[in-house]
Amino acid sequence: DQPPFPNRVGLAFSDISVFGDPIGDHHIATLASPIRQLIESAPRGFGIPELFQKQTSYRQLTHALSGLVRDGEMLLVLGRPGSGCSTLLRVLGNRRGGFQRIDGTVSYGGLQPDEVSKAYRGLVAYNSEEDYHYASLTVRQTLRFAIQCKIPSTRVLQNRDDYTSEFLDALLEMYGLINCADTPVSAISGGESKRLSLAEQTAAGAAVDVWQASTTGLDSSSALDYARSLRVTTDVLHKATVAALNQTSEDIYQLFDKVLVVDEGRQLYFGSTTDAVSYFEALGISKSPRQTTADFLTRVTQLRERRLVDGFAGKV
Repeated sequence: DQPPFPNRVGLAFSDISVFGDPIGDHHIATLASPIRQLIESAPRGFGIPELFQKQTSYRQLTHALSGLVRDGEMLLVLGRPGSGCSTLLRVLGNRRGGFQRIDGTVSYGGLQPDEVSKAYRGLVAYNSEEDYHYASLTVRQTLRFAIQCKIPSTRVLQNRDDYTSEFLDALLEMYGLINCADTPVSAISGGESKRLSLAEQTAAGAAVDVWQASTTGLDSSSALDYARSLRVTTDVLHKATVAALNQTSEDIYQLFDKVLVVDEGRQLYFGSTTDAVSYFEALGISKSPRQTTADFLTRVTQLRERRLVDGFAGKV
């Protein structure tokens, strides 16, 4: 028996505009805040009429973001903090709670987000920045539990125990976790913890994987090993992978097929990773010789840091 391979489901999103609460307009509360609010609300009937009015003041977090990720492809989302990358990843990972309104369309191989939530929840997997594991369990026990949660029924498998053992051994070897297989999760390194999350998501059998800032806290070597594991998983299982990584080196950048550059919620570029630099150079912004491509793409809107091509001064 072979481990279950996910369906070849791509991801397409068009004109994604997300609206949230205007948190930036809120002030930090002090001891005098209740008194000030009482005085300010007196002319409006102490805020009682507002209780029956629907809130219409929203803050737009993203502006018409679009893209396509086929099965077997990896998309890298780049942007400075606060640019809207996290918001987009939550929407693509079908984690829509907490937003006031989401415009645009997201399609998972023709399935709409509400269909996925109701009947195909395991089709899309979202992994947040933090790794959540039971510290008292070993790596082997953690993966065994993940496999048993998604194991096919006895009508499909004749021996479920053999299937679990073979799948478990394959995951431990594939993600380099054999040496720490019997170590409690609380005692493994940050890189091993990230690879454990990746192995768990592989065991879940999702066709679309979304990773949020998954290299946070890792050194350059561990981050590269993690990105390579993402590449292997995407190629072998034909997944559609979307990831936002911190401090993306050139080696990590070259592992991705496509890149989406976001700034202040607006889309600056979407396309092949090999064509991104030439696209901005054609617009008059040049890349420094020692600058990594990912660093260049996240700084193209920084007026004091970007370099202009000769003849484009005053035009860009």
